[in-house]
This record gives sequence, C-alpha cells and structure tokens, in this order.
Amino acid sequence: MTGATIGDVGWTSEYLQSTPGVWSMSVSDEDRRLLWADASARRWDAGGAAHAAVRGFIRSSLDAVGFVNVRNLMSPAASEAELSSALTYVLAEVGTPVPQNARGDLWTVLRDRDGDGATALGFHCDTCDLLCLLCLQPAADGGGVTKLASARHVQDIIERERPDVLELLRQDWTFDRTGRAGEQIVVSPILFTQDDGTVGCYYQTRTVRSSAELDPRRLGALDFLDEVLYRPEIAFGLHLEAGDLLMIRNSRVLHGRSPYVDEPGPAARRVLRAWMAER
Repeated sequence: MTGATIGDVGWTSEYLQSTPGVWSMSVSDEDRRLLWADASARRWDAGGAAHAAVRGFIRSSLDAVGFVNVRNLMSPAASEAELSSALTYVLAEVGTPVPQNARGDLWTVLRDRDGDGATALGFHCDTCDLLCLLCLQPAADGGGVTKLASARHVQDIIERERPDVLELLRQDWTFDRTGRAGEQIVVSPILFTQDDGTVGCYYQTRTVRSSAELDPRRLGALDFLDEVLYRPEIAFGLHLEAGDLLMIRNSRVLHGRSPYVDEPGPAARRVLRAWMAER
C-alpha cells in the first residue's frame, strides 16, 4: 500500500488481496432476512443490530479505501422495485439517491444492450458522490468483472515517472457532459488534493477529449494517464455474485468493467445501479 496511512487510498491490488477484512464483509442468511423484514416495514426492529453493523462497516471502508463490498446483502429473487425501495432504506444514513440520467431515474438496471457488454468499460468516475451497484445476476461466462483503481496509487506512479504530466493533470480540465444527468459542463482537475488531505480524482476520457481542442501537451498527458491505468498491476478485479453490494466513492476510486459474453433470458447479466449524494 502506498501513502502513509490506511486513511489515504494508495492501495495496490496486492494489499487488497491480503486484507479483505478492510473492504469486504458477508451478511448471514438470517441477518439478511431480518434486514429485509425491517426495511420492508420501514422501521428498525429485529434487524437493527445487523443494520448498525453493515452501516458502520460501509462508512469505515469508504473512509479507508474508498469502496466497500457487502456480500449477500439482499436476495436477488425480490423484484427490482422491492430491492430499490429496501436498499434506499438500508442505505438512508449513508447516502440519498439522485437522478442518474436525463429521465430522472434514481435506480436503473444495467443490462447488455446490442452486445455492448462485449467491450471493456474504461476507467472513469461517475458524476456523483457514491456509486451503488447491487448484482442481480452475474455474467454467465464469468466476465463483467468490476475493475477498481486507487487515485492515490495512480498519482504516486505519475509523480514518480512523469511529474510534468502530474502538473498538467492538477490543472483545470473541461468535461462536456451535454445531455447527461447532473452538471452539463464540469470543470475540474483530474487529480487533486481534497480537504481531508486524500488524493481526489475526476476522469471521463470521452467527455474530456471531446470538450475542446486540446494542445499536444494535454493530449499527451491524457495518453500517459490512460497508459498507467491500463497497466496490468493497477486494476483490482472484483467479481460480484447475486445479492452482493458494491459502493464506490467516486472522488477517490476510478472504476471500469471487463468485457463479458451475455446469454439471453434469466441468465443475462443484470446489475441494479444508483447514484447517491453522500450524507
């Protein structure tokens, strides 16, 4: 792990593999049942202790490494509407759903559309505080793995190898998001220091490259950033099973997705997604 403390997110894949208790917890079948019953009734009763444990772990993991994985949190057999409602209640003290598209949807189900799952999804940051993903059905071929990268670790590499590039990435960049949810034009550094001293990030390669004419130095800086992100040792791959929750703090962790080959019908990959404003 790079960086001085666990409170910063300078982790490597090796560090995460050796310390799963920092970022991943499993919910027992009984606690899952109690959580569901209380969330459906809209009051914390028998599942209150389980809820407090899950809520506390989510907060500590988000602070420590910028993401959290809670396994077996919800039964994927429930309807999408029921799951959206229950998750909103379970996570209410962590974050509040905000519109994630031009239609104003708070929860959407990600599915393969016209074979787009066969293409890897590059590293990026969504335009919200927290990205919430609940796996309903993993890809049948084992693909569709979420890839995570530490902003601090990426910055450390660039600072060591190309400080001139880091200087450029710390300047303001324009991201043209016209027609998308949230801010239409975002002006932000790609790598920056946040108020709490941690390294922050904001990156979307398509919207920044299409925003304006970029001079050769800035294009070169983006190219080098992408080259670092796609080094084999950078990405931590996380495979989600049905019922598993993943939450990512977008200002500290970049994410992407490996390609997959989908199957029609009930075996098709489906992931329930929300954007959240952190409380």
